[in-house]
Amino acid sequence: MSNSSNAENDDRRQQVNKPQKLHNFGKSFCAKYSTIEDVVSTRHHSNDFIQTRNQYIVERLKLICLFFAISVPASSLLDFIVFDSAQAKLLLVNRLIVSGVLIGLYQLIRRYRTVNMTRVVLTLSFLLPVLSYTATELLLTQTMAYRDIPLCFTLTPYLIVAMLGLFPLTTSGGVVLLSVIALPLAILEYIQYTGDYTAVIDKLWLFVLFGGICLWLQSGQMVMLMKLYRESTIDSLTGLINRRVLMRQVTEIAINSNAAQDSFSVMMFDLDYFKRVNDTYGHMVGDKVLVKLSSLLKRELRNSDVIARFGGEEFLVVMPHLELAQATQVALRVAEAIRKSSVMTDEQQEVTFTTSIGVTQYIADEPIAQLFKRVDDLLYQAKVQGRDRVENGITLP
Repeated sequence: MSNSSNAENDDRRQQVNKPQKLHNFGKSFCAKYSTIEDVVSTRHHSNDFIQTRNQYIVERLKLICLFFAISVPASSLLDFIVFDSAQAKLLLVNRLIVSGVLIGLYQLIRRYRTVNMTRVVLTLSFLLPVLSYTATELLLTQTMAYRDIPLCFTLTPYLIVAMLGLFPLTTSGGVVLLSVIALPLAILEYIQYTGDYTAVIDKLWLFVLFGGICLWLQSGQMVMLMKLYRESTIDSLTGLINRRVLMRQVTEIAINSNAAQDSFSVMMFDLDYFKRVNDTYGHMVGDKVLVKLSSLLKRELRNSDVIARFGGEEFLVVMPHLELAQATQVALRVAEAIRKSSVMTDEQQEVTFTTSIGVTQYIADEPIAQLFKRVDDLLYQAKVQGRDRVENGITLP
């Protein structure tokens, strides 16, 4: 296939690089190193990591809901020992209501595992016990002095705060949850305030102390989860996602495309005569070529495109919302950029390289395996036809 004019390629590039308002599937946070921004917020997290972290949180959240659902009414045994019968019965009713709601939240998070649902259930599962504690303390202080309330009961909100440390939350997310928990406690202190500011300062200090430890634990878990995620999903040489993550993302893109009656295209790259490069210049130079190619793909493609190292010297790109004609122009432009690039050996020898590219468009409701076989066949055609070229097409079933 012949190359288009430079002017036409520039026009096509502007067209396909328009900002996308939909999911940014290709965005991948800190391929090799973690940053403070990754711990502070999810702004730079890839969609795949967000989903992975969500599943991790869901499993722990189910345990927390069950823990509170069982432990809250079980605490009534202590109530009947410490308080009189009338107070203990009122507390029992309060605890049973809380337990019932928590069981409902447990069932909800089991059925709906979306990120937004997880946020709602996570907030409610910690806010609800705090509200229960607030209502219970207001009830108790009407019939007994605060100093007579058992210490194990007054420490309840700090226990709740400490349990937040079980979740790998961002710092901003942790602060929001702590603020939600602190609000009813602050209202309770305002209602009960008798002029003893020392007691208020003591409680505030305890809350800040437990909250700080909680944020520290959350950040530590986030860093650990990021490290494990990168090691299992990011190619260490190129910084691109690996084949396993690619399959998850392209499946999600296909589902969204079918729902929106949209389409997307796929490009498969293979470095021409890569074995010859390794044999002539050594594997270290071969690695430089792979890194150079990956950096070119990142530079030439959109943030919304999914770029993966498919295996060896093969790379695969998924381009949401692009039809075959547009994707072909992108492939031609990328092939030209690769053709003009080079790497240097330690002896200052310039090594140039080219790629063969297959391009195809997704057909609604087709299996992903069929899509990949088609683009692989097109890549094979490009190699048979002489390499350093682009072959495109759509084979209808």
